[in-house]
Amino acid sequence: MKAWQAVRYAWKQKQKKSSPKFIVSTGHHTHFTLLILAKIMQVPAIVLMKPSLPLSWFDLCIIPEHDTPLARHNIIESIGPLNRMQPAKKDIESKLILVGGPSKHFDWSDEWLFAQVENIIQQDDGHWTIATSRRTPLKTIDSLQALANVTVVLASETNANWLPSMLAKTENCWVTQDSMSMIYEALTAGCRVKLLTVPYRHNNRLILGIEKLQAAGYLGALNDSVMKLAEADRCAEIIEQRFLL
Repeated sequence: MKAWQAVRYAWKQKQKKSSPKFIVSTGHHTHFTLLILAKIMQVPAIVLMKPSLPLSWFDLCIIPEHDTPLARHNIIESIGPLNRMQPAKKDIESKLILVGGPSKHFDWSDEWLFAQVENIIQQDDGHWTIATSRRTPLKTIDSLQALANVTVVLASETNANWLPSMLAKTENCWVTQDSMSMIYEALTAGCRVKLLTVPYRHNNRLILGIEKLQAAGYLGALNDSVMKLAEADRCAEIIEQRFLL
C-alpha cells in the first residue's frame, strides 16, 4: 500500500468508525505506511522487527534478542522472530530434518552435512523426511535423495502450509544451524530440536543467538525434555496489558 492509498484508506475507516485497536507491520518498506495509518486512526503503531526509522516513532517495537535491541520503554525483546507455528498432538517418534543452505553468514560443505545426516539415520533405521529450503544447493539435494529410507521434500514442491502442518505433529527435529527461522519455528511448534552444524564465516549475531538458546536449554538431546517457545502468546499478552485492550 502506497502512502496516498494509506491516507485514503485510513480516512474512510475513520469515517465508518471502524478503526482497529492497533496496527502491526513488519518489513522496512512498511514503516511509513504503518505510521501514517496509525496517526490518522489514532491507534498504536507496532512493528515486529528492528526498524530502520527512529525507535521513538513507534509505540511498540518487538525485536528479536539476536538484534541486540536497546532497553527502552517501547521495546519488547523476543526470543527469535515471532512466527505462526502452533503445536499439535505429536506423532510418536516422528522425525524431520530441515536443511538450509549457504548464506552471507554461513559457508556450506556437502561432505560435512552428509556425514552428520548419515550418522543420524544410521542410529535410527526408521523412515525419514528431509525438507530442503530455497537456498539448498542442487548437489546437496542429489546427495540426500541417494540415501536409503528417506523422502526428500523440495521447497519448490510445497505450499505455505506444509511446514507448519508438518512441524505441528513432528516430535523430533534436526535443523541446520544456518536456518535461524526454521529453528525458532520448530521450537514454537513444540518439537524437540537439535542442530546440524554448518561452517560459519565469523562469530556473527546468529551464532550468538544459537548459543543463547543452548545456554537457556531450548536446544539439546532429543530424548530429553526441552523448553518450548510461545513468544507470540507472551507478546500478545503484553500488548493487551499495555494498551488496555
